[in-house]
Amino acid sequence: MRVLLPALAAALLASSALAQNAPPQRFKGTIEAFAAPNLTVKTAQGKTIEVALTPDAKVIANEKSSLAEIKAGDFVASAAALGPDGKLHSQEVRIFPEALRGLGEGQYPMSLPNQSMTNATVEEVNGKVSAKTGVLKLSFHGSMAGANGSCSGHASAPGKGNCVGQTELNVGPKVPVMKWVLGDVSWIEKGKAVSLLAMTGADGKFTARAVVVEHNGVKPLL
Repeated sequence: MRVLLPALAAALLASSALAQNAPPQRFKGTIEAFAAPNLTVKTAQGKTIEVALTPDAKVIANEKSSLAEIKAGDFVASAAALGPDGKLHSQEVRIFPEALRGLGEGQYPMSLPNQSMTNATVEEVNGKVSAKTGVLKLSFHGSMAGANGSCSGHASAPGKGNCVGQTELNVGPKVPVMKWVLGDVSWIEKGKAVSLLAMTGADGKFTARAVVVEHNGVKPLL
């Protein structure tokens, strides 16, 4: 699920990465050990790394959900691709817990052409929800107002920005819909799958503000 990498980076690390002028590095693998704050991970490439979790680091897990569970007022994130019809088509949708409302708010391009990430508030859900398809009408704060009335970029802070934008995302029947649920360090256990984006300090050591861990048998998507 390569498409999800910029999603997590944008949501959790955008401001920090920009401040350090160093892009975060993605690591996915298996937990080998955890002795707070140091997390040891054997990556999918077979390399062993150590990452220090920040004091405010979030422990997150995925929980299966559905389009039918999304309601007006929810804060969601979705990677989407611009289709031949000129519409944005979601590739995955994540529902944020209230504690993470506003995280990564905005709409911005991803690493692949014609792909974007939108972190926004749901204004309306339309469509055949029973058939697992529908359209999400979203609003968000951004940083750059376009001459045509568009709005893009990261919000300066949750619920704040230089402009307000609206967008629609078409959600097809095969698009995975997940909830992000917050846990604690007790979820970080040896042998579980883990995914994170790490920042590199001046000393070359890795730190992370969040980890997505396997929980209740559901592994990180990215």
